[in-house]
Amino acid sequence: MNRFGNSGFSLLEIMAVMILLALLGGTAAVTYNAQVKKGRIRAAKTQIATFDQAISLFELDCGFFPTALDDLIHAPTSRRCKGYPDGGYIKKKEIPQDPWGENYNYDANGARSGFGYDLWSNGPDKEEGTEDDVTSWDSDSGDSNGDEE
Repeated sequence: MNRFGNSGFSLLEIMAVMILLALLGGTAAVTYNAQVKKGRIRAAKTQIATFDQAISLFELDCGFFPTALDDLIHAPTSRRCKGYPDGGYIKKKEIPQDPWGENYNYDANGARSGFGYDLWSNGPDKEEGTEDDVTSWDSDSGDSNGDEE
């Protein structure tokens, strides 16, 4: 016993607190990662909805769907579009990448959706055709429960 009495914590008490803090930190990290994944999926859905609007305007002005997403920035060269606006359909003058740093996929034939075109992101796994793809034709797309990389 020291002259100040029995003050301080035992090694066992310190270890118990450290284990509890580690468990809380691990739980917080898992929850944070899940929220980041949901946020990225929402961002991809929002970007796809913005593309959908731009593509619809393009189709109204030109009478056909763009052959590539770049047609939303620069007047198409494959077909003449009389109503193409000077500034294009996307203000930033570049097609943004999806939240995972990949290019969006665009198919002017609409073979997957049955609409005039298909637009999608490969999602967190960056692989086409998996359940985490975020698409223009399925409002529930990207809502898989898989873990993000």
